[in-house]
Amino acid sequence: MKADTQLGEMHDRLVDCHRQNPKEGLGDALLIWLEDPLKPRDEHGRLQVNPILLLLTIVLALVFGVFLFFSMVRS
Repeated sequence: MKADTQLGEMHDRLVDCHRQNPKEGLGDALLIWLEDPLKPRDEHGRLQVNPILLLLTIVLALVFGVFLFFSMVRS
């Protein structure tokens, strides 16, 4: 198959997939990606964030804070 044929076929398949499930939007997909895979909701129905993503966010915030500290403080 040529690249154009494959591209057109892939486009058609993506359109068909989206037509089968039109309610799933970008926000829903983002929530599914953020929620905890083992227990997505607590007993009250609230979203539980994935602990790995939470830990990575905290580590990135600390690294950014240390970078800002050492770039602002002149010795």
